[in-house]
Amino acid sequence: MVRIKKCLLIKSVFIASFLLIWGNALCLCVTDPPSDSTTVKEKDHDFALQGVDGPYLFKVKNKLREIRVVGTKDNYQIEEKIYAYNSKEKHLREFTCEVENDDRDAFTFQLRNKIRAPKTTYKQPEKVLAISDIEGNFNAFYSLLVANGVMNEEYNWTYGEGHLVLVGDFVDRGTNVTQCLWLIYKLEQEAEKHGGMVHFILGNHEVMNIKGMPNYADDKYLNLARRLSGYEDQSKAYEYLMSGRRELVKWMKSKNVIERIGNTIFVHGGLSSELKQSQLSIKEINEFLRKRKSSSFYGNENDANLTNFLLGPLGPLWYRGYVGRFKQYYTKATPKEVKSILKFYQADQVVIGHTVVKEVSSDYDGMVYRIDIGFPPTKFSGHAEALLIEKDQFFRVNDKGNKIFLN
Repeated sequence: MVRIKKCLLIKSVFIASFLLIWGNALCLCVTDPPSDSTTVKEKDHDFALQGVDGPYLFKVKNKLREIRVVGTKDNYQIEEKIYAYNSKEKHLREFTCEVENDDRDAFTFQLRNKIRAPKTTYKQPEKVLAISDIEGNFNAFYSLLVANGVMNEEYNWTYGEGHLVLVGDFVDRGTNVTQCLWLIYKLEQEAEKHGGMVHFILGNHEVMNIKGMPNYADDKYLNLARRLSGYEDQSKAYEYLMSGRRELVKWMKSKNVIERIGNTIFVHGGLSSELKQSQLSIKEINEFLRKRKSSSFYGNENDANLTNFLLGPLGPLWYRGYVGRFKQYYTKATPKEVKSILKFYQADQVVIGHTVVKEVSSDYDGMVYRIDIGFPPTKFSGHAEALLIEKDQFFRVNDKGNKIFLN
């Protein structure tokens, strides 16, 4: 593995502290689910369930354990079912996902027969829709997909050979995280059948969740984790909920943090000059971090340093150097630096999320496209936005189907 050059040494107090936090976090050991279904004692009334959720699907030996939160007349309760598990036939069973919203949306899906890591680079399709930072906001996600023809109101893929690119942070903060993830999971399979593609590129919050870090999770998930695990400590409880035996977690661990489609890079945070100086290819970054997402062990000191760098403030998940309002932490990249970075990664432009902007927009003379706009909680408001790339042209689109050219 390529060593980090001396220029990658981070000297500021902020960054040093940041790396220390990440270094400690990355040593978390995710525990397997207990063999029995334990709930907290009745005295722990603060752990009340707060909305329909699930299903949570865990593989336990030769069984598949389904857990969901369902609504009752006055409250919510946990339902659990156990199925015989056959890896060759698991995709034949159909599951229902209910959404906690006013419309009480619901859709069905089947499990993948096999989870495979995606490729790193792809040819340019005729059309690409890119969305980022949904953060469990099902209504905004749903209306963007329907209004732009990615799926219909029955949750069926209608985008043909088009590509849907999700640029990280679909988890945390919101109250329909599980539902958003299962919808991505479902559409991914349907897209493949029609020659299309769903690219789920991980953001910093997905990686934090995979590592069992509940810092930004809504209380409904923390309370469910405590009820299911029997642990009152929220960190231990959340580690249980994010076990590698859980289907969605195993699926997320397989994903990339950077991809190139045609001449466009898609990455959650951004590409720093320091990342370019590491001389790591996109494939090397993805493969290295994929291993570290599933492991709490560093093979040697160089691996630990590289992991801390890639998951730190100058890495692809957290970098904010393309937006000028973080001057206390970053020196804003110059156009010359951005051009040099893109040349190294054989791209003409980069699409980023992570840092909220007023509207989907371009910067650096079209070399950078920013798509995290902060999403409204209602459907079809006209204020949820995404980026459309169609026939090598870039457009801002919203959840009413409006389309504005970005030059």
